[in-house]
Amino acid sequence: MTNYPNYRVSVEIILKYHHKILLTKRSELASVAPGVWNVPAGKVKFHEVPLEAALREVQEETNMAVPSLTEIHVRTFEGHTASEPIYRLIYTYVADVTEAQLAHFRLNDEHSEYVWVSKEEINDARFDSLLPAFRDILYTKIFNTPSS
Repeated sequence: MTNYPNYRVSVEIILKYHHKILLTKRSELASVAPGVWNVPAGKVKFHEVPLEAALREVQEETNMAVPSLTEIHVRTFEGHTASEPIYRLIYTYVADVTEAQLAHFRLNDEHSEYVWVSKEEINDARFDSLLPAFRDILYTKIFNTPSS
């Protein structure tokens, strides 16, 4: 038996449009992270590599086909659910979204709302659920500024 029973490989995708990024809010009824703001994300399935999972998750969560993603970061995460500790290896990808792709945008039922935010808007208190390590990625790799 492993010391890390709830270990998964995950992906998160930062979608950019006109110097803003897409944040999505998990539905209050979602089984994972209800009510939490994040970017499109999910688990890597067996027989998938992280890039394939990221492309699939974008399609499933936003209804947009984004043909090209760039890996910008890999990190580990250790946290807790209400019932157990969790361990993740998280691959972060980024892509610019075109007008044509955006025309197909539609959130799936795992989410209740979305917003495109700028570097300044990311600090709004309603986005406090964004993890500090993810904020660091946004500041250094996306907004090209030091962490706040």
